[in-house]
Amino acid sequence: MLKFIKEKMSLILQLLVIITIAGITVFLMFRGKEARKIIHCLKEAKKCWIGVAIVLMVFFLFVEAVQLKMIFKGMAEKLSLWKCFLLSNVEYFFAQVTPGAAGGQPIQMIFMSRFGVDVLVGALACMMIAVLYKSAFLTIFLVALIARRPFVCNAISRVPILFTFGVCFQVISIGFLLLCIFRPSVASVIVNGLITCGGKLHILKHPEETRQKAADSIAMYRRGSTYLKENKFAVFRMFIYTIAQRLAYFSVTFCVAKSLGVPHVDWFGVVAVQAILSLSVDALPIPGAAGANELVFVNLQRKLFEPEIMAAGLLLNRGITYYFLLICCGIFTILCNLAARRKNRVQNG
Repeated sequence: MLKFIKEKMSLILQLLVIITIAGITVFLMFRGKEARKIIHCLKEAKKCWIGVAIVLMVFFLFVEAVQLKMIFKGMAEKLSLWKCFLLSNVEYFFAQVTPGAAGGQPIQMIFMSRFGVDVLVGALACMMIAVLYKSAFLTIFLVALIARRPFVCNAISRVPILFTFGVCFQVISIGFLLLCIFRPSVASVIVNGLITCGGKLHILKHPEETRQKAADSIAMYRRGSTYLKENKFAVFRMFIYTIAQRLAYFSVTFCVAKSLGVPHVDWFGVVAVQAILSLSVDALPIPGAAGANELVFVNLQRKLFEPEIMAAGLLLNRGITYYFLLICCGIFTILCNLAARRKNRVQNG
């Protein structure tokens, strides 16, 4: 009971942190601006483009549901597309309320097990989606860099430190995950070395317990290697789906610009800048990158949004891609919890 209360209090605290940071950021950015002008811009925004943006975000969530369904089918796990969609919402919700999106997939795996999915299969699914997500991220950025090098380099120069940190984090993450999959013995040596150092520096309180968990994880990655080799075409399809998923997410800013009447909007340029923004803030240890996301958005999108509509553009963009989706995913997370409890009652009684 005490553990349950602590978990709920932790979630409430994280939500309060997000709300507080967002509130302070909006206040500092809009201080001195006329609220009536912002409200007028929002009222005049073309609702059809806002509707398209919302559809893109629903598509964003639905793609992960399709990927989960494909992986579960390949691993002989029977789970409906609806439940996969619920799991997708759970992952997004908890990723956005925990620092560095660290809580999304662990809690998603808990809900998977409640739906009867084997623990190793659930972990494999999360690992594969993480690799595809990060790889798609970098692929879109590299294509943009090749196609629009001066434009992209100019955008990077506005947030050089954050961008460098974000890219290094993503590259190291992908490299380590791929090492775990294709060279698990090498990954095991590296992990054991890090655990030994952590134990000596007293960073890790229970190094042996951590070592055993790491060994179990690497064993799971070996299974992932087998799946990848046997289902190459399915993995390629999922990668294409992930590219489409990320493009849908980045395209919301294009829709927001069109809704506010920005003339001659360059879709590819908007996508490139949003990719740079995400690479710059996704690894920050702040729930939902609240505050940092807004500040970087204003810094990078000055050429897209004129000063008089920047505030409205930011509110719409962040409102659709984060706060609106957070509320919706929170509701579906509750439904997922109810569905999992119902399944457990049926199994136990």
